[in-house]
Amino acid sequence: MYNFRLLVMRNIKIYLRDKTAVFFSFLSLIILLVLYLLFLANNLKPTGMDEILTDSQLTFMVYAQLIPGLIVINSVSIPLGNLGNVINDFEYRQIDGFLVTPVKRFKFILGYYVASFIITVVLSSLLVLAAYFIMSVLTGVYVYWLTYVQSILLTVLFSFISTAIMIFVTSLIRSINAYGALSGVLGTLIGFVSGIYMPLFVLPEFMSKVASIIPFTHMNIMLKRIVLPQAFELIDASKFDSESTYLATIDRLKEVYGYNEIGIFGFNVDIVWIMVGSLLLSLGLLFAATIMMNRRIKN
Repeated sequence: MYNFRLLVMRNIKIYLRDKTAVFFSFLSLIILLVLYLLFLANNLKPTGMDEILTDSQLTFMVYAQLIPGLIVINSVSIPLGNLGNVINDFEYRQIDGFLVTPVKRFKFILGYYVASFIITVVLSSLLVLAAYFIMSVLTGVYVYWLTYVQSILLTVLFSFISTAIMIFVTSLIRSINAYGALSGVLGTLIGFVSGIYMPLFVLPEFMSKVASIIPFTHMNIMLKRIVLPQAFELIDASKFDSESTYLATIDRLKEVYGYNEIGIFGFNVDIVWIMVGSLLLSLGLLFAATIMMNRRIKN
């Protein structure tokens, strides 16, 4: 166990020491923020709500649907950034130095995964705390403490799933150049396909069906279903002509902000079961990655 802990700490230190790798881990996050500031901010504000909500409340509502996407993108881009250590160790044969030790080979591979998982959980949790705190300070609408707790718990689950998927992707790549090219575009691609950069309702129907089989789409929805209810509570029902008008407005906002569950290929599948399936898939991919990397070590 002591040797395994040293392997994990070694991989964490290598990642944190490489400032370039840390920067590129947040590249997709930076892209999303730029897209928001330059193109999406005004479009995401609900129209016709100026007399019902204050500017601060409108801003809170926009942030409430933006931040879940940031958290999900983080859970993808951070593992991609730090798992480059795997490619370096194999390509430059640094892995050979471990083979003369009494540590079992599968522990080397799990060491990469656990280190990546820890880094992703810590940085993503810090993002959750910082994002909600800044949103509260800027708008004057303070996020419920339970929202913090639930979001961090989901972040741990998402980090586990995302890291397993990313280490499987990493096990398929042989060169650091190929890995660099992939990590540069994969996070952005996932952001578009999962409805994080663009709402799914504006995309073609086939894209929504593709998005429905991607775990990150449902991660985004789960987080929104935690944060957005507080934003909807700000809408005063008494300011509407009738209850039906109020409910129709809420339903429309849920559709626009990607709050509603989308199932799988249009079939009604509860999001909890989808996440259970995603968890099982991630375990299978982690096992497959362990087998493939073990074969590379033998070669």
